[in-house]
Amino acid sequence: MKTTREFVEYNLQPELITALNAHGFKQASEIQDLTIKSILEKKDIFALAETGSGKTGAFAIPILEILLEDKALDNPSQQIVILSPTRELAQQTNKFFQQVGKDLGVKSACIIGGEKIEKQIEELKEGVHVLVATPGRLNDLTKQKQIDLGNCLAVVFDEADRLFDMGFKKDIEFVLNGIPKSRQLIMVSATTNMDVLNTAFKFGSQPLEIKLNEESMLVDNIDHKIAMIDKNEKMPLLVKQLRTVEDAYVIVFCNTQFQTHLVAEWLMKMNFKAKPISGRMPQNKRTKLMEDFRSKETTILVCTDVAARGLDIKDVNLVINFDLPNEAASYVHRIGRTGRAGKQGLAISFCSFEDCENLDPISEFIGDSIPKMDLNDDDFATDICSKPYLDGKTLQVVEKPSRDKDKKKPSKNSKDNSKTSTNNKEVKPRTSTVPFIGKIFKNDRRFFIHSATSQKESVKAALSYFGIKDDHLINTEVKEQGRKMFFFFGPRKVTYKHSLKPIFKKVLTPFLIGILRKAQLDLYVKASFKDNHLKVTFTGNDLGLLLRNKAELLISFETIIKQFLLRKVYMKNEIKLTLRCFNEDNYKDSKSKGQNNEKAIVSYVDDMKKKVLETKKALLLKSMNPAERRIVHQYISEDKKFKSNSKGEGRFKKVELSLN
Repeated sequence: MKTTREFVEYNLQPELITALNAHGFKQASEIQDLTIKSILEKKDIFALAETGSGKTGAFAIPILEILLEDKALDNPSQQIVILSPTRELAQQTNKFFQQVGKDLGVKSACIIGGEKIEKQIEELKEGVHVLVATPGRLNDLTKQKQIDLGNCLAVVFDEADRLFDMGFKKDIEFVLNGIPKSRQLIMVSATTNMDVLNTAFKFGSQPLEIKLNEESMLVDNIDHKIAMIDKNEKMPLLVKQLRTVEDAYVIVFCNTQFQTHLVAEWLMKMNFKAKPISGRMPQNKRTKLMEDFRSKETTILVCTDVAARGLDIKDVNLVINFDLPNEAASYVHRIGRTGRAGKQGLAISFCSFEDCENLDPISEFIGDSIPKMDLNDDDFATDICSKPYLDGKTLQVVEKPSRDKDKKKPSKNSKDNSKTSTNNKEVKPRTSTVPFIGKIFKNDRRFFIHSATSQKESVKAALSYFGIKDDHLINTEVKEQGRKMFFFFGPRKVTYKHSLKPIFKKVLTPFLIGILRKAQLDLYVKASFKDNHLKVTFTGNDLGLLLRNKAELLISFETIIKQFLLRKVYMKNEIKLTLRCFNEDNYKDSKSKGQNNEKAIVSYVDDMKKKVLETKKALLLKSMNPAERRIVHQYISEDKKFKSNSKGEGRFKKVELSLN
């Protein structure tokens, strides 16, 4: 992300260059090179650059120059306001101004929630030039008339997309209503957000749009992978990765506060230097935890997305998505915590059945599929201790309540013994409560482990277990040769491992037919599998029921199919699943009415493909809803000469068709 241009080439004040050099800032990053000149010319800008590109310096350095040039330091009432989506990001930005601006006479203040408001008011009374704040606390102090923004020179939206995603739009509009219209508006973001631009337009701004590497959502030096596993395999895989990566300095992301504290407590129980951080914790404790992590007293930070945006933590060499994020954009911001400042980084995402619904939106957002990890038994730790029990309200570890009402209370001696064992530092963590057979989980229902004196007998038991009749659908391998009944003769008991072959037509179709019969739906179903693409097609008179209420029932079938496959069939490669509805009568009617149906869309795409071949240029197709775009993308994926990408915002988007 560095350029060959040094800051001295931008004609900055000599004292500012000296201060930058003193803190290791000598060369500008690409986004800084693109923004400094425009900001110094007092232009409104909207700068779009990927995570880790140096966006903080892109606005902070020219702001310091403006304060020096305009002699605004003599009048602390002329302020620069910087809005941050999270408290941690606000503290980090303020730290930059305190470090670099200290020798320049620039005073900054961090105004965030979770800290004593009286202390912040006293700081404001002394006068500040740069006000870094979260929108809620800034508005509280403005309404109390403790802050006067009447002389505000500029407003910065730091991580602008996140500000609006977190619901701060009304707070932001309140700020903009209270400052002069002549102010400068600086917006920096990692992803495009139309709410940001619409708000700028609403308040009379027409910002210059600066985009860096718009087509590349991911930093090149981040190696990111995905592990398709069962939810019970997440902790064994996490522990193994933490032990494998040399000098592991790690951020682990979870989707909920409860999961965050649970994973952290579990790791601490296994003697890892881990700590949780979430919005439930007091701000002073969160600040202390971040300091401990930066100083590497804590080497594993388990967190929610509160730490995924804007935080510049050096030397993080591993990011683990314990849960796939619910928002596709968060995937980019999470893995962007590693691979910073030109260093190599590794990001691994865990995907169990519960995470599957988040995978496709992420792949679509980054424009590519995530490389899949090839895992074997050795990739999972086998010494996982028992899971701690957390109180849902306090998120503190408590003793698991016993279900035995008649259980006697422990005696005084037993209490003393328990205290002694707890305080004994040499006590080792207990072995995992998750049962294993060899290194295969017992509760992995894709496999059937069975011991018998003959393979035929074991296969018969496997047929009963999987609920099928055709033994050709079963893979069988020998796991362990037992002893013979007698020393030299007699039958030998052998342990076999069985799994279903991914022959979906014979395995999945009967399962779906059984569901349709029980639900008394007048539908027919057909499954086909080719090139790791599973297509399930529904036909019949009750198609309307599948598509009612935004295809609620069809989406339910998709979930059922994924669950069935994950629990029944062992697949070495990731497969793509597509559900389709087709009705000949409806097709004829829709064709006569000029509606978009599958064949009509395919015909339209064929015409556009010819034009692309003739012109050798990309073309935009007409606006389509998600179902129609899905047909286009599926059809184009079958032709290696072409590629397709969705363009635009909202439900109706255009599809760009181009040569591959």
